[in-house]
Amino acid sequence: MFDTDNRLLAMIEQSQIPLGMQCFTGDRALIEVLGLTGFDFVMLDTEHSPTNPRAIEEAVLAADIVGLVPLVRVPSCTDETAIRRAMEAGAQGLFVPEVKSADDVRQVLDAALFPPLGNRGICPATRAARYSYRTFVDYAEWNNRNFLVVPLIENPDAVDNIDEICALDQVHVLAFGPGDLAYAIGEGNNMTDSPKIREAYLKVQAAADRHGVAVMGGPVLDPSVDGCKSALEDGVKVFCLGLDVMGFRRFCEHTVRIAGDSVKGTAYARPDTPTPDFAPHVTA
Repeated sequence: MFDTDNRLLAMIEQSQIPLGMQCFTGDRALIEVLGLTGFDFVMLDTEHSPTNPRAIEEAVLAADIVGLVPLVRVPSCTDETAIRRAMEAGAQGLFVPEVKSADDVRQVLDAALFPPLGNRGICPATRAARYSYRTFVDYAEWNNRNFLVVPLIENPDAVDNIDEICALDQVHVLAFGPGDLAYAIGEGNNMTDSPKIREAYLKVQAAADRHGVAVMGGPVLDPSVDGCKSALEDGVKVFCLGLDVMGFRRFCEHTVRIAGDSVKGTAYARPDTPTPDFAPHVTA
C-alpha cells in the first residue's frame, strides 16, 4: 500500500525534468486534464486561494487518479493546522511561502513529519493513512521518507540565508520567487529584467548547486522552448510552467481578439476588444 516512492523525487534523481503547474481553482476537471496531458505534478494553492480543507482533499484525489504528484502551497510556515490537514488529505509535499531561514523550514518539517523526525500527531482516520490503524506504521514511515518540502525563496532574508536552507537534509527542491522578491526590494513588477533579481537568483542557484538541491522554475506565464532552454541553462531542474487561471485568461484574450478580427471588413461588428493583459505574441 505504501511501497511507491514519491515520483517527483525519483525523476530528479534520474536526471529527468519534472513538469508541474500551479492550480488556484482547485477544479477537479482541470487537474485531471493536467495528468492526462503529461504533467507530472500539480501545486494546489491555499495561500492566495479561498480553498477549504475538504476541497483540498478532493483536489488531491483528482491528482491521484491521473498520476499527478499532489503538492500543496500552505498559507505560511507557521500554520501547523494547514500543514497537517494538507498532509492528511494526501499531499506528498508542501510549498512553503515567505521562508526566511532554516528555522522556518524546520518548523514545517516538525509539523509534517512523524517522530522521531518531527512531532506530527498520529491519526489513522485520514485519507492519507487509508483510514487504517493496522497499517499506520507503514504510512508514517512512508511519509517521513517521501515528504517533499519546497521552500519558496521570495524574501530577501531567505536569499541571505540560502546556504543554511539548502544545507537541510530534507530540502531536495526549492523554488525561486522573483515576484514577491522584486516587490520586497523595491523593484515592483520588474522581476524579469532587474539586475538585483538576477543577482539574487544566481546566489540561490550557486548555493543549491553546492548542496545538491534542485531549483524549480521556468517561464511561468509565457512558456516557450527558448524560455525553457534558458531556464535549463540557468540550472533549473524542475519546471513549474503555467497557472490555471492566468492560462485561461490568456486563452480568453486570444479568443476575444480572434472574434474581433474576424468581423473586420464584414457587415458585422463586435464591441472593442479590451486591452490584453498578455502581449499579442504571447496569446497568438
